[in-house]
Formats: sequence, C-alpha cells, structure tokens
Amino acid sequence: MSIAAFFDVDGTVLAKNSGPLYLKFLLEEGRIGKVDLLRGMWWFALYKLNRLDWERVSEKWASSTAGESEADTIEECRRWYAEKVKRHVRPEMIERMEEHRKDGHHVALLTAATIYLARPLGEDIGVDGYICNRLEVEDGKFTGKLVRPACYGDGKVLHAEKYAEEKGIDISKSFFYTDSASDIPVLERVGNPIIVNPDPVLRLEARRKGWPINDYQPPVAK
Repeated sequence: MSIAAFFDVDGTVLAKNSGPLYLKFLLEEGRIGKVDLLRGMWWFALYKLNRLDWERVSEKWASSTAGESEADTIEECRRWYAEKVKRHVRPEMIERMEEHRKDGHHVALLTAATIYLARPLGEDIGVDGYICNRLEVEDGKFTGKLVRPACYGDGKVLHAEKYAEEKGIDISKSFFYTDSASDIPVLERVGNPIIVNPDPVLRLEARRKGWPINDYQPPVAK
C-alpha cells in the first residue's frame, strides 16, 4: 500500500481562511450586502473559537444556492481564486508537498471547503486529488443541499478512509497537515499528524500529545 500526505486548506495550505475572502469578493461584486458580510464574519469568529455549529451554518449557506448554475459558480470561483486567493498560498506547504512527492507519497487536499475552491487550488499547486465538500446538483443547478456526509469533523475521517481504500493508501502510515481543532479526529487517525499555525484549542492538544507544531509567517505580498 502507498502512503499519502493529506493537507487541510484554510489556515494550512492557505495562510488565510477562504470564507472571509469569498464574502469580501461577493461584496465587491455586488452579490451580497454589508449585513451579509458582517454575519459571515461573525460565523468565522465563532469558527476560530471552535464554537460554530458548522452543520447548521453549512446547510443554511447551501440552501441559499438553490437554483443557481453550477457552471457559473465554477467560473466565478476560478476568477476569485486567481484574483483573491492564490496570493495566500503558503510556500512552505508547497515545499512540503514536493518533499512528499520525492518520497513517493500521494498528495491530496483534505478540506471542509467545497470543490469550487479545492479544484482551482489543487490544479494550480499540482495535487493528486481532492477530498472536500460538494453541493448537490441536478440538471446543472444546485438543489440547495450539501452532499452527505459532510467533510468536516468525524465526517472528514469517513471521507479520508473511503479515499484511502479506493487509492490503496495506508492511512495509518500517512500524514495530515492542519491548523484546526475540528480536525482532531483525522489527526488521531493518521500515523503522522503535523500541526500548522494552530488555533488555541489545537495548540494545547498538540502540546499534550506531542504532535509537531510548525508556525509560519504569512506569505510575502506580491
């Protein structure tokens, strides 16, 4: 069996969380108002404190997409990534990915973000696969539902295990890089948990369990 290196996206491969970046992009595009922006920033603050009801918020967001064109979202998110997100990719994570490739490891994104961020990011940095959230689509339109199980918390473990089985990967010998306490279930499942710029809850847990902690500076603005 092969070994994989799984990478979380928000706060790990990216120095910033994509949620606020997307909200600001939508505000600039005239797609949302300032009240929507403030609500989203409040949710993000709760997320950073590990107090967000992620399932409820995700369902609420998914329902707001009902009837929208998936093709339009794909195009919009590719433009958003190129204009607003790419600059926040951590060069240290790209270097780690290259090291894993040299060791013959399978490199994949394992994230609660949707495929509409994971795909343009993954294509840009050259990963082997994406394990992420997806929205239900019928006849090219979003139904307003998130595909279950959600790729978050314990659900992330289920998705990683299924992916590993399909790809012939030994997850017990694999690596996982993340910044978030919500990923503790995955960190406990892999053989090599690696912590990147952790939130306060994860930093304490990592110290308690002896997991390696890496703190990086934000990428230099280009």
